[in-house]
Amino acid sequence: MDFQTMINSPGMWIASSFLVIISVSQAVVFLRAALKEATSLGIDEKKRKAAIRSACITAIGPSLSPVITLLSLVAVVGAPTTWMRLCDVGAARTELGVISLTSTLAGAEVGSASFGTEAFSYALWGMALNNFGWLFLVFILGHRMSGVVEKMNTKYNPVWVKKLLAGATVGLFAYLLANQIQDLQMPKLTPAIISAVVMLLLTTVLKKYQRLQELALGISMLVGMIATQIVFGLSLIHI
Repeated sequence: MDFQTMINSPGMWIASSFLVIISVSQAVVFLRAALKEATSLGIDEKKRKAAIRSACITAIGPSLSPVITLLSLVAVVGAPTTWMRLCDVGAARTELGVISLTSTLAGAEVGSASFGTEAFSYALWGMALNNFGWLFLVFILGHRMSGVVEKMNTKYNPVWVKKLLAGATVGLFAYLLANQIQDLQMPKLTPAIISAVVMLLLTTVLKKYQRLQELALGISMLVGMIATQIVFGLSLIHI
């Protein structure tokens, strides 16, 4: 069996499906737990549905962004492994970086004839160990977070605690954005600026439309990406 046949074999599909099944099962368990907690907190069904709808729309942008990288991964490690890795907590670009690093350790080059079974096994271990730290920290600390928040609400003003947590979220997204736009290249700055303007418009001028507020983040991301593609696509055609 040649290498390409092996990495796309039925056996690889079956082996890869276990992690995907676990991921989907976890999502179902977390959703049920969240709905149960929402009920116990007195959050009505209308608000629960609005939150789920907003989350689904917001997920569209990040789900579309790794498509090109996904195709690159398929060419290197096969469709089953790509399917498994991108259903895990791994990011497409990170996975390619890990594959490149482990291939060097195996004395092979990604995409070349030297990338065979040994380099593939190195890549699998590298991608798995790369995600282990995140999973381990969540495992040992995740269940304690609710207790930490309760103690903060008891010791400090709950209003300021809420603002602190919201600020932490803003800080996280700002950090991720800063990594992308630090070189001040227009193809990277443009979607950030357009998305920010659309978000500001939706949350101020159109704030009375509650349905738009639920979808504001997802709409802003999609408008930013599509507008950037149109602007730079037309520029390339003109050139």
